[in-house]
Amino acid sequence: MRTWKAMIGAFCVVGNCFAQSATQTNAEPILEREQVTGDWFGTRPLLSDHGFEVFANYTTEVWGNTSGGLRTGAVYTGLLNFGATLDLEKAVGWKGASMSTTWSWLSGRDASQDLAGNFLTISNIAGFNTLRMFDLWFQQNLWDDKISIRVGQLCPDCDYAVSDYAGLFINSTFGFPALVSMNLPNGGPGFPMGTLGGRIAWNPMDWLTFQTAAFQGNVFAQNVNRHGFRWRLDAQTGYTFFNEAQVRWNHRDEETGLPGQLKSGVWFQTGQSADALTASTSSGNSGFYLVLDQMLCREPGEPAACPGNDGKSVVGGTKSFKAPVAIEKSDQGLGWFGRAGFAPADRNFISFYFDTGLSYKGLIPTRDDDTIGIGIGYARLSSGARSSLADAGASPSGAEMVVEFTYQAAITPSLVVQPDLQYIIHPGATTGIGNALVIGARATVTF
Repeated sequence: MRTWKAMIGAFCVVGNCFAQSATQTNAEPILEREQVTGDWFGTRPLLSDHGFEVFANYTTEVWGNTSGGLRTGAVYTGLLNFGATLDLEKAVGWKGASMSTTWSWLSGRDASQDLAGNFLTISNIAGFNTLRMFDLWFQQNLWDDKISIRVGQLCPDCDYAVSDYAGLFINSTFGFPALVSMNLPNGGPGFPMGTLGGRIAWNPMDWLTFQTAAFQGNVFAQNVNRHGFRWRLDAQTGYTFFNEAQVRWNHRDEETGLPGQLKSGVWFQTGQSADALTASTSSGNSGFYLVLDQMLCREPGEPAACPGNDGKSVVGGTKSFKAPVAIEKSDQGLGWFGRAGFAPADRNFISFYFDTGLSYKGLIPTRDDDTIGIGIGYARLSSGARSSLADAGASPSGAEMVVEFTYQAAITPSLVVQPDLQYIIHPGATTGIGNALVIGARATVTF
């Protein structure tokens, strides 16, 4: 009943906001807007004040394979993401409750499938062309937000095995690592395939988090589960469980050291699924991973804003040049990430995975919001996978690697452009396909 009241209340808020903002205009210059469509004549901030946020962004990419791989050539890849979130506490007074949904329209081609022939997928937005519901969930926070419960259609690649610094890169393995996506049925519950599930996160202290989740065991192939509604919860399909512990340091405002975090996780799968190594089925699977993010150096921060707006503190209503000036922590600097994981070699395609990389935000003067990075990903085939490739007539190399160099440039608050270069070593983990040099560029517009 509360949910229906919240939805009705949200529609009333929308109508009220339009009525109040009918005479307002988008006064902010378009190149300074966080969203290119502006504040909708005052409607967007009014909606936000009442807990309702609407979002949309479009990402477009062009990729060209210059040598090696399956063939040289170029492809286009596109993704439109849109959705809404509802803070039920703001909307109807339901403390700690919220709802969200995200939809994706995928278009274009997959550069890995069409050009390079590798499985460490070049683009993390490539997929079967369709309109798909990615997620749709309800969340309830309890005990001053120390416990969070979320149920619905979820995406574990948003919460598990994720590195903050690795998120800069475009190759999909730097998001949901190949240790998971290559070993779970049909890529597992990761973009663009959300699935039914539930997640509980517990934050006993601000530097410590435990989270566990259960999901539908098989998301089905993208061309089968075309729109995200292929739901099946039973013992035969099975379930996929993720469990993760997170430890953070130097994240609080009063801490002056360089921030970092360590994550340790394990996943389990039950039920019958296609064996990655044979034409038969197997039951049960698992894997283990570690994630480490660490800032290595930080650029000096700026004086904190104060009522005087001149970098000086204010005491008793007057400016004081003797009082200490607070310095805001800068997010600019050099960061490092590393991830590693293992999975049983008797039933998995990838038995060992490792990636690492560096990213620097604000390296170029006057370009404080730009980020440059280099990342390396390595996926080693299990002995069974090598045997399977050999039986199929291929010449297994034992592993596939990718080296990615990228530069993310914030052109305006609503437009980001990202040229990218990837060198694929042993595409498909075979020696029969030449190493591929792929050059591309991404542009993202926030509406």
